[in-house]
Amino acid sequence: MDPALIREREAFKKHALAIPVIEKRSDSKSSSAKVSKSKKKKSKLQKPKPQPLVEDVAEIKKAANLGRRANNPYRVLKSVVDMLRQRYMTKNYEPMSAEEILTLLDLTELVTETRLWLIQALRENAKIHHYPETDKFLFKPTLGYSVKNRHQLLHKLKELDKDGLGGVSMTDIREALPNAEKSLKKLEESKDVMKITRYDKEEIVFYCNKEYELEVDEVGLSAMQGEERKRKAPGQKKPPKKKHRPHKILNTHLDNDLLKDYSEGT
Repeated sequence: MDPALIREREAFKKHALAIPVIEKRSDSKSSSAKVSKSKKKKSKLQKPKPQPLVEDVAEIKKAANLGRRANNPYRVLKSVVDMLRQRYMTKNYEPMSAEEILTLLDLTELVTETRLWLIQALRENAKIHHYPETDKFLFKPTLGYSVKNRHQLLHKLKELDKDGLGGVSMTDIREALPNAEKSLKKLEESKDVMKITRYDKEEIVFYCNKEYELEVDEVGLSAMQGEERKRKAPGQKKPPKKKHRPHKILNTHLDNDLLKDYSEGT
């Protein structure tokens, strides 16, 4: 090798070794910020847990008193309905008077005007059953009082199917049964019911009527397939349509009257 090239090569190596190298360190702050952002994204993607239908009694009392202090009778009414529903879902089917309700919710200091409005609103509420003879109130589910367990629910679905009235929404079932999800799971496992999600994401439960199940063996299936092939047999053409030939129309009966010569002198 040429001595000049060797000297240039050695000089290049020395020069390269003399240049300091700075290593890029990861920024702990930026990395932690990225981690927190990823956590936030994950938390956004996670679906929120569904709130239980039956609220805690303490929370209902708190909401009722907040409505009282804010002079908001509608908020008080909602709290009363929630409390009656909570009692029903815990299988407490004893009706309550207005005084018993107000005492339970710590609403004894409710002003007279709001108290009278509340009692009348309870009498007219669709979710409350009013007993006029005792002036007491009890929560009333949409399915009524005949559905309190999964066996009664199955009976209700059978009646609806028999009358051609369809199924029941999960919202109404949760309103009537304390352990609605557990009851539905058992009915689905026994293939007595099925759930269908509607366009608005509402789940509808139907009775599985086994009378509508069609069993077809291999012989019947082959016969059906043969019938289908006969319908679609190749080579069969539709008969041609008859063409109507144009006919020349001669109005010869008009010649004697319309083709006369009316010139002068005739």
